[in-house]
Amino acid sequence: MKSKILLAAPLLVGCFIASGIVVASLDVGSGRIRSDISPSSETSQKNSALRSLALALSSGKEAMHPFRGSPSEKDPHKDRLNPPIAGMDCYLDRITTHVSCFSSLIHTEEESVTLFTWLIDELQAALPSDTWIGTRKEPGMGTASIRSYTYEDQNSYASIDIDIIAGTEPSGQNFYMVAIFAWPA
Repeated sequence: MKSKILLAAPLLVGCFIASGIVVASLDVGSGRIRSDISPSSETSQKNSALRSLALALSSGKEAMHPFRGSPSEKDPHKDRLNPPIAGMDCYLDRITTHVSCFSSLIHTEEESVTLFTWLIDELQAALPSDTWIGTRKEPGMGTASIRSYTYEDQNSYASIDIDIIAGTEPSGQNFYMVAIFAWPA
């Protein structure tokens, strides 16, 4: 019990700090970054949001409560993730407490790979390397995923998966989407 309290105190302080940070939004469709925020400050804010999220995931479902934002308009069982992850629509499921994030539709594989690689690089910089291990995964048979990468906390078994999902629109045009799924310990 004492060790849980010792872990929870710094986590709560980090969550309160992170919840006050406004993360810059990345317009994935046009590739533009808001010009009113400098790149170095934006990167540090994103890293802070990712670090706080990773710490909360490692600490369990109870630690995820401060990340609940406004209720989702699309799904009554989900809340928006607060703080958000730039360039992604992110939600925290109220029942299973997992995080799901999706980019907007991307019409070239190159753009989706750029976003996918950027997210992996951001997580690599944000996650504590002594416990979080990243691994490239082969997409499963019968899935729409064409690339997949997983981070897992070796102590708690919390995990973060990043995937590029491919599909075809009714018009026949290919599209790609980057998705993140994260599960607490």
